[in-house]
Amino acid sequence: MRQAFVFRAIFTMSLLAGFSGLTGCSKPKVPDHDDPPEPQAAAAAQPTQLREAMQKPIDKAEAAQGEVDAAAERQRAAIDAATGG
Repeated sequence: MRQAFVFRAIFTMSLLAGFSGLTGCSKPKVPDHDDPPEPQAAAAAQPTQLREAMQKPIDKAEAAQGEVDAAAERQRAAIDAATGG
């Protein structure tokens, strides 16, 4: 009697494990429609304190780059004039 109960319990657990394994291996459901997500970049373009604080050093560096480029051009012209080239 006890042996039949153990056999039935093992058999039932095996079936449950098999069915759960089969359902885990099934194909995923394909959505009815495939709409891309709405872009969120427009919301990020609004000025905020953090964005302004991050952008300020970048703007300052870009302005300084123009001055550095102009000074380099003047130096090249001076070198060319001094060497006759």
